[in-house]
Amino acid sequence: MSDYRFSIIVPVYNVKNYLGRCMDSLLHQEKVDGGMEILLIDDGSLDGSGELCDDFAEQFSQVKVYHKENGGLSSARNLGIEKAEGDYVLFVDSDDYIERHTCFVLDRELRRHGNADALVFGGMEDDGDIQVSLRTVPVVKKRRTDGRTFLLEHYKTRNMNVEAWLYSYRREFLLEQGLRFREGILHEDVEFTPRALLKCRTVAELPDNLYHYMVREDSICTQKDKTKNIRDLFQTLRELDALAKQQERELCRWMKNAVLNSYLNMVQDARMYQPQYRMLLDKRFLKGKAATNWNRFRVLLCLINVKWYCLVNDMYKRGRR
Repeated sequence: MSDYRFSIIVPVYNVKNYLGRCMDSLLHQEKVDGGMEILLIDDGSLDGSGELCDDFAEQFSQVKVYHKENGGLSSARNLGIEKAEGDYVLFVDSDDYIERHTCFVLDRELRRHGNADALVFGGMEDDGDIQVSLRTVPVVKKRRTDGRTFLLEHYKTRNMNVEAWLYSYRREFLLEQGLRFREGILHEDVEFTPRALLKCRTVAELPDNLYHYMVREDSICTQKDKTKNIRDLFQTLRELDALAKQQERELCRWMKNAVLNSYLNMVQDARMYQPQYRMLLDKRFLKGKAATNWNRFRVLLCLINVKWYCLVNDMYKRGRR
């Protein structure tokens, strides 16, 4: 029997101005039987965030702090998994926050329908003024399935969210399967989430939007130089492509299509026709992965002219708004 119902793992790195909002949402969670612990993993902060973590631990008994040398988000999450004592773990980035009934909603699902290896829920992209659902197709009812079926259905509907903070995992499941985040890379969720779900016997999907992903100008995702983002994502997608080849035919097909989507989206987001990024683009990787006519068209455009591809996609996105 675990000491807590939930362990909330919060990597902390130079977020002194944002940690208070995050902690307010965690410390005021509706109570659940078994309670919860908050693990603040100070990843070598230089702005006083580490001292702020210590202040929270002194004030609140459920807060535990671990200080470490800077190793990145994956390294901090992995340490949190090792130190966690709860039945289930959640990942919350220190500049984001969750709804105050998050743990209550997850606990209610588990008590009503039994344990699951993973619970998945919705979230909002939040810039402080406008909130947009991170799901492209709203989920209208609770349901359960195995991980492979979950992946196939969500890849086919293009409603697959890979962000680690939209999942809560049974801690023993992570330990038994040896599941950890790859360290030293960006876009670590892109690789971790499908790998974890493929091992899940039971995935419980909830319709609730519980997470708030805060968009800020100085975050990793908004940095101007995208070179490391591109390199890390493309390497991760090659690994996912290899993993797809190990799956049964239908899942392989749609998993490869999702890999292609991510690749093409990065080509557009980084405007990879720019001189500094051109050599990072491997057009051969685009071939033989499209499962839809739209993606076949996108691939064709990209093979002919990357700048045209970006312009057409921009027009398509504006037309859908």
